[in-house]
This record gives sequence, structure tokens and C-alpha cells, in this order.
Amino acid sequence: MRALTGLGTLLAALALAGGAELSAQAGSGPDSADPEAMALVDAWIESVGGMETYAGFHSARYTFTTELYDPETGRMRRARPRYVTIARTKMGELARIDRWEGNDYIQQGWDGVADWAVRNGEPLEPGDRDRDEVRYVSGDVNYWMALPFKLRDPGVNLSYQGRDAQDRHDVMVTFGEGVGSDVWHYYFEDGRTWPAEVTYQTGGTGGVDHNRWTDLRTDEGYPYVGARVHVRQGRVWKILRMSDVEINPADLDMAVFSRP
Repeated sequence: MRALTGLGTLLAALALAGGAELSAQAGSGPDSADPEAMALVDAWIESVGGMETYAGFHSARYTFTTELYDPETGRMRRARPRYVTIARTKMGELARIDRWEGNDYIQQGWDGVADWAVRNGEPLEPGDRDRDEVRYVSGDVNYWMALPFKLRDPGVNLSYQGRDAQDRHDVMVTFGEGVGSDVWHYYFEDGRTWPAEVTYQTGGTGGVDHNRWTDLRTDEGYPYVGARVHVRQGRVWKILRMSDVEINPADLDMAVFSRP
């Protein structure tokens, strides 16, 4: 990864040239983006190989583990692994998620046409939480593997908010109607292309959660975040870890996305 240096010059250059080139590579761009915000996102994308890196990403398998912590003692209270398979196809971004919940084995998937969920071998109908959350979960496991490139998608709004109290560049990310209602802020430090911290408000209201990214990785030339550390009131309460990552696995059977 290349560090972000000469920020003022880079912002201007990317806003005039690099941003346009990356937009062309992506085939589309955000619905709304001011030059400063776009330049910071484009510098991040450029540092991990440009949009051609994302063009070469077709599928992945990984374990996604949620660790919950007691904010007072710092002890881990629970760790829940999910076994994820995703693919980018002409049908859209497909997903399959397998996990244990107590003694129940849950399987969820989106095959590009329909969502489905199964508990202990029995199909679940709409109205069951594990079925109703499939589309959100499927989008989530694809989204996090696709950053920073996803910030170039239509339906994304990028807005530069100036510098925060810690002298970091603040890029606000919101979404168009039907895309999402959460409000995110990506904070960039001088000399670093990856955001130093991300904050978000679910639905754009309520308290602000802080999300620090650690364990930045590149496998098979593809970048991703190995750990997202969630902090509330200065205390860690959740860590999301990605492990056993396989990029473009050669033995992927597309039937995995169909309901068992």
C-alpha cells in the first residue's frame, strides 16, 4: 500500500484526472460526490491497485466471526463464527452463510433471484427472523469485502465535511432511497490512504458507534480488513474478524447458492 502524501496536491490532481479515470473504470460513480470527498476515496482505491483490482475479484470464501465483549471487564462473552461464500455474477452479488445458533444450524442464501433460509434442514418462511434478514445479511457480507470499491457505486453519496477535532479529513457517506439509511463518516489522516476510523449511526439517528480497522490484509493481490473493532464510550464491545479467506477459489461450486 502506498501512503497518502502531499495531500493538497493529490486532492487537486485526483479531482481533475484520477477521479474521472476511476469513474470510467468503474462504469459508474456515486450519485453525489464533491471533489474533496471523491479525491480521498479515489486515493484509497488507487493505493490498493485501482478499480482493476476489483474487476479481478469474482468470489471468496471466508469465516466471519463476531466477538462480543463485556465493556467493563474486557472479557469476551461470546464468539459466533459464520461461514461465508460470496460471488459476483451477472445475476448480482450472491451469498451463502452457514452458522450455528445454539443447537440450531442455520443456512441462508441469495441466489440472484430469490432469498432462502433453512433451519435444521427445514425451509423457513417469510416472517421468521432468519428468513427476513437474508437480503440484509447477504448484502453485508458482500459489502465489506468490496470496500473501498463499493464507495464508487450508484446510490452512494460522498460529502467532504472538513477536518474534525483530531485534524482528520471527514468524508460523510450516505445512501440513496432504497439503498440504505445509515450515516457513515470515514476519517482520513494525512500520510495514510486507509481511513483511520469509521463512525456510523444506524438509520442516521441515535448514538454514534466508532469502528477502528486493524489487521489490514492483502491476499492474492486483493485488499480487505481483517478486524473491525467497535468502540462505545471508549470501550471495546465487539470485534468482527475475517479469517480463512480464499479469494477466487478454483473449486467453488455455484450450486452452493441454491437452497439445499
